Amino acid sequence: MSAIARMVMQRFYRQAEGRPEKLPWHREEPDALLAKAVRARGARGRALDLGCGAGVYTVWLAQQAMEATGIDLFPEAIMMARARAKAADIAVELIAGDLFAFAPERTFDLVLDSGCLHSLVGGDVHTYKKRLCRWVVPGGDYILGHWGKRNAFDWRPIGPKRRSELTIQRMFAPEFELRETETVDFKTPLPFGPVVRGMGYWFTRSGS
Repeated sequence: MSAIARMVMQRFYRQAEGRPEKLPWHREEPDALLAKAVRARGARGRALDLGCGAGVYTVWLAQQAMEATGIDLFPEAIMMARARAKAADIAVELIAGDLFAFAPERTFDLVLDSGCLHSLVGGDVHTYKKRLCRWVVPGGDYILGHWGKRNAFDWRPIGPKRRSELTIQRMFAPEFELRETETVDFKTPLPFGPVVRGMGYWFTRSGS
């Protein structure tokens, strides 16, 4: 993440003053593909929430009876996540740190990235994929939320990176096989908008 992008994210968290609902990307309900993937594996196994933010999905995964871990670069986010887990009286593992330095002793059955990859402004996507391959067990699930590219001119100099569905599919092949996608166009303020395409991807790690 670039220095500018880090400053912008820190400002969002500080302005929220510990209240997740004040974050511009806050949502209480999980995306349909995440819920579907969890149901498909019978809500069993270990789950990792990359860029977990305020811990909404980390806690939700634990409430589905999964062993959930959340990691985020920003301590302010982890503080919100810990407060949420405490309020829900649910046990989760929360880590304040850089995902590129994250080296867990055990692998995961499901990895969720809801807006982390597309915010790696100036980051290393190749290293991200290498890490992902180490984290997800063969046959495991990878759920990605990413801003899509609506057309060739759908680009902004700031904000999350926009990539086409084909670009995302090629990025993770052949290690990850695309199972299903979902698309939601929504309005968002300038300079990011006025319209943004939200893409959801459900991948399965190749192998057995």
